[in-house]
Amino acid sequence: MASSSKSLDLSLVLLAVCLFGLPGESTASPHTSTYVFVPEQSKVVQTGGIAYVHWTYTIKGHFRLTVDPNAGTASFTHVDANATDDSPFKRTLDPNRVFNMTSLVGTVEPNGSIKFTGKAPDDSDVCITIILQNGLAHLIGQTTPPPNSADFFIFSLDAVAQLRKYSGGSGTAEDPYQIATAEDLIALGETPEDYDKHFILTENIDLDPNIPGGKVFDKAVIAPDTDEWTDWFQGTAFTGVFDGKDHIVRNLNIDARGTDSGYLGLFGMIGESSKVKNLGVEHANIAGGKDCLWLGVLVGDNLRGTIFRCHTSGSISVTLRGYGIGGLVGYNREGTIINCHADTKIRGADTTLSIGGLVGDNASTGDIYITLGTSGGWIANCYATGSISGGDTNICLGGLVGYFGDGSITNSYSTANVTAGKESAQLGGLVGGMGTFLGDYGGLVTNCYAAGSVRAGKDSSRLGGLVGDIWLSRVSNCFWDVQTSGQFTSAGGTGKTTAEMQMASTFLDAGWDFVSIWGIGENQTYPYLRKYSAADINQDGSVNLLDLSVLAENWLATKSEGPGNY
Repeated sequence: MASSSKSLDLSLVLLAVCLFGLPGESTASPHTSTYVFVPEQSKVVQTGGIAYVHWTYTIKGHFRLTVDPNAGTASFTHVDANATDDSPFKRTLDPNRVFNMTSLVGTVEPNGSIKFTGKAPDDSDVCITIILQNGLAHLIGQTTPPPNSADFFIFSLDAVAQLRKYSGGSGTAEDPYQIATAEDLIALGETPEDYDKHFILTENIDLDPNIPGGKVFDKAVIAPDTDEWTDWFQGTAFTGVFDGKDHIVRNLNIDARGTDSGYLGLFGMIGESSKVKNLGVEHANIAGGKDCLWLGVLVGDNLRGTIFRCHTSGSISVTLRGYGIGGLVGYNREGTIINCHADTKIRGADTTLSIGGLVGDNASTGDIYITLGTSGGWIANCYATGSISGGDTNICLGGLVGYFGDGSITNSYSTANVTAGKESAQLGGLVGGMGTFLGDYGGLVTNCYAAGSVRAGKDSSRLGGLVGDIWLSRVSNCFWDVQTSGQFTSAGGTGKTTAEMQMASTFLDAGWDFVSIWGIGENQTYPYLRKYSAADINQDGSVNLLDLSVLAENWLATKSEGPGNY
């Protein structure tokens, strides 16, 4: 018994230290936390009255608790909860109204608990005690009727609430954690035990270090490499689901110039079964160190994960040596990238291997090699714009992908400009170098084009308008602009003039799909990727009877009478 008492005393002392700080320390500012009631453990019991009722209610909802360690006070700053009994009548009550919670005065007790007192609307006395421990809040409360009252109800509270992480949710597929602020995003990065959970972005987030909540990072925000002195990832990969819900993370700043850190990006590494989708990362600025592996604005290293409908913009630079630098993903290892695009300015150092406008290095992990075009990062319906520049000695610079080891790239393009200094090799408007050194297996590039310039200094070799160099791989039904690229040769593909590149017939003759995948402004634009299929009349992302209905309804309408460009 004495041992238990000592353990309890120590716990209370530690709790008091958390609330008040150690003697002589500077005091902390008020802190607000959100707690969610656990319904199975949260009850209100109503008794008394003329008929002497005895009803039990289950509480659902949440409350915000603010504690001011300086003043030793606390308050319920917001309560959004309701309680329902289990009778056929489904009686309800409002815990905040019954206990007048937001009007109570809270005092932090010497033992670390918080005691709230005040009056209920019926002039009953209210007392609620909260004990905080291990992310839980245990609430015990009671109303006491005025003296000599005969028909008053008495309410008793016995509830448990869980500290709500982030801005809501529980991390499941049905109830994902909600990321709404920079603080939420940073908190996720600092909580590796949650990396296998489900998340949604509910607001646009600005990480600008010049505004409250923003900062300059020296590692990836989520799933960073924890040891800068090793070549391979040390840490916990993100293996959950992150759905941006078409929101944007702006002004991501990572400055790792003073380290050898790699795996840089919003996510350092995403692993097998992970999904990152419907997310934009805009106006990013990533500066790598002197020896830096795998840099991407969105993901440093994608190991068998899926990236869908994401886009990035910003700049990436490396001070000395870099390997695997991409506008979206640094290293795509048997990962899938679909419907994504990047508009980035990438500046490599004098010695840089594999830089791509979308992906730096796309290859298998080395333990899976199967038939041509079916293993590795599958990249589909993607494009890259912007610019890629290297120093004097660079290998594998491509407008879309720097080095393409195996897998497939389909229905994708690049208009990014590729520039390098002297003694550089394998530069291409779409892919720098493609092929594998292991056996007879390689990659397949099909239905793609490039229209950016490709330039390098003297003593450079293997420059191509589409592909710089190719071995044990294939290119099918692909084209490049010989005028804008400045290159009349390529290791794969067919060269065309700008005028020919802006004619649908050039691509239709090669079997390109201009109904579901591609569109073109005849004699005006290069092919572009459709956001919606031409058959998706109402542009809801599905081709179904609703599209036929819209078409039928407007069949005889003139352009001015119709609902849109149908």
